[in-house]
Amino acid sequence: KQLPIPSMCISLDYKTDQREVVDGLQRMSSIVRFLSDNSWRLSKLEDIDSKISNKTVEHIRTQNPEIYSRIENTTIPVTVIRCDLSKRSHQEYLFKIFHRLNTGSVKLTNQEIRNCIYHGPFNMMLKNIVGSKVFVNLFDISERKKYRFSNEELVLRVFALSDGLESYKPSLAKFLNAFMSKHRYADDEKISIAKQLFNKVLELVYNKILGGEPLPRLSKATTEALLIGVLRNIDDLENANTAVLKEKFEELRKDPLFSVDALKEGLSGADKVKNRLNRAIEIFEV
Repeated sequence: KQLPIPSMCISLDYKTDQREVVDGLQRMSSIVRFLSDNSWRLSKLEDIDSKISNKTVEHIRTQNPEIYSRIENTTIPVTVIRCDLSKRSHQEYLFKIFHRLNTGSVKLTNQEIRNCIYHGPFNMMLKNIVGSKVFVNLFDISERKKYRFSNEELVLRVFALSDGLESYKPSLAKFLNAFMSKHRYADDEKISIAKQLFNKVLELVYNKILGGEPLPRLSKATTEALLIGVLRNIDDLENANTAVLKEKFEELRKDPLFSVDALKEGLSGADKVKNRLNRAIEIFEV
C-alpha cells in the first residue's frame, strides 16, 4: 500500500553488544515470517489488494514477484538506543520508553514491560510459580482468561515487599523494578530456595487454611498481605494447628487495616504499606 512504516526501536548494550527489541516486535516477527515461511498466509482484508489478500507467501512470490521484490527491498527505519544495562538508571530509562511507546489501544502493563526488560532466571521463576498446580488451584486460574502478567506481579510484590519492607518507599513501580533488576540473574541455588519457599506458602494457604478450596474474593492488598504474613512466619506455621491458621486468616480479613474504607486510596504510600503488612506479619505470628 506504500504507506510509511513507523520506526522500530532497539536497545544496544554497548558493553555486551546485546540487542533487544524495545518496540516493533510484531512488525519484525511479521517480516521474518513473510521472508522465511512460504506457507504463511496473509489475512483476508477488504482494503488489501486482492492479489495478496488471503494468499500464501509462496503464491505472492510466484504469481506476483514484483510485489514480493518490493517488500524485500523496503527500507524500515530503526532507532537504536545505546545503553549500559548493568546500570539501573539505564534500565529505568528503557522502562519509561516502553511506557511512552505503548500508548495505543492495548497499553502494556508494568509487569509485561518487566517481562521484556528484566528477562532472566528470576523472571522465569515467577512464570514457573504462577504456572504451578497449587497456584492455579489456589487462585482458580482459567485458561480462557487473560491475566496479562498480573499473577507474576503479585508474586514479585510478595518477594520484594517481604524482603525490603523496612526500606520501602514509593513509587511501588520503581521499587519492584529495582528488585527485579537486582535479582534478575540470581544463581540456581537462590532461585531454587526462593521457589521452594513460595511453594510452601501456597501449599499452606491452599491445603491448611482453605482446606483445598480456591481463595475467596479478596482485594489485591489483602491477598498480598496474606501471602507475606505467612511467608515471614512459614517455619512456625508449618507445624501450627489448622484451626489456629483458619482463625488467623479470619482475623486478617476482619482487621480494620483491610476494611473497604482503609483500602480506598493511597494504597502504595509508605506508611500504609508498612502498617498493613506489619500487621499481617503480626497476625500470623505463632
